[in-house]
Amino acid sequence: MTLCTGVSPRQNDMAEKIWDLLTLRNQASFDGAKTFQVMQDACQWAMERYAEHLSESFYQFAGQSVRIRIVGQKLATHLVLPFSHLRMHGPSPCIPQLTIDLWDENETGICCRTNSQENVSRWTEVGAMSVEGRFVGHQLPNSVTCLDRHAQHIIGSLAWGETVFLYERGKPLTMPLTAWYSDRNVPVIHASLVSRDGQGVLFAGWSGSGKSTSSLACLQDGFDYLSEDFVGLQKLPDGSFVGYSLYNSAFVETSHLARFPTLTPYVRKAQFPSEKKSLVLLSQVFPERLKGSVPIRLLVLPRVTDLPESQIRPAAKGQALLTLGPSTLLSVPGLGTRRLDTLARLVEQVPCYWLDLGRELKSIPHCMEELLAEITHHRTASGSPYPSCPQEEKL
Repeated sequence: MTLCTGVSPRQNDMAEKIWDLLTLRNQASFDGAKTFQVMQDACQWAMERYAEHLSESFYQFAGQSVRIRIVGQKLATHLVLPFSHLRMHGPSPCIPQLTIDLWDENETGICCRTNSQENVSRWTEVGAMSVEGRFVGHQLPNSVTCLDRHAQHIIGSLAWGETVFLYERGKPLTMPLTAWYSDRNVPVIHASLVSRDGQGVLFAGWSGSGKSTSSLACLQDGFDYLSEDFVGLQKLPDGSFVGYSLYNSAFVETSHLARFPTLTPYVRKAQFPSEKKSLVLLSQVFPERLKGSVPIRLLVLPRVTDLPESQIRPAAKGQALLTLGPSTLLSVPGLGTRRLDTLARLVEQVPCYWLDLGRELKSIPHCMEELLAEITHHRTASGSPYPSCPQEEKL
């Protein structure tokens, strides 16, 4: 690590300690307790030394109050944008269920980045969990974070600037947050989520299957938007499911941007070879259509075809689980067993359909409206949150 210049010896001492503890690739076991304590000391020092640059705001993640404190004006401005639709504007809750404390290395001089200045364009990611499972550590090119699952506290250091990868901008704190959500019995799954009139449609599939295209096409046609790639999933006592938004960001293949002209003025394009997609923060485009949670009524499995218009057809439960399960376990960091069990129950309960994507984008939301109307009719007639529809395949 390159230590920051023009800072005090104490700051560089802290940087050295954090660097030694968080070189996860070289450690047989991750010393989470020591790592968290050193980072907490560094963050506390940053808060005291740069008190005039400290901001505090409150959010609601999966129905739980979350406090975010950030040292650094630029970091505070940009990092919370993907969470802005979840911000609480009323009185601050007395006891948050999660505290996130972050500092900007570039403003404070307290550095613990794992990449040298010569390698800022290379994507690296390392995660680790302490032996007893209490602490989760995560390194990205411009950030280091550590979660204490018992204390429900995330400490993080970020070097904010032009070299920050789009993924770090659009989906910050993924590994500690997915672990925290899992501890709240809200496992995070690999899917996209939109809704119409409060009825949620979950798009599931591998990367490249058309989840983002489907959700953005629905958004452009007036649907509400919750999440892309990361969705919190909660099973309610009556057997129904609620989906929670994590981020309001969306990643779009740069070659597909012409299909979404309303997004073009807000796109941040990739700057490194490893970045294949461009970033859009939808809070800057459709703030009124962003929702925090919605009941899930449909599970839809998109796949790309050369049809002129999109078509829907029933999907067997086994096909749906084979599509949703592996993509979630391999694409979303965190704890796997609990998610797989929840996914199996979701697939068992929710009507499942294939969506063969056509070239005409407007046909996607039209298909979803037809399906939601049919599901609503059967739900009203049966009184069940998940009625059995005539055209749905069981196996």
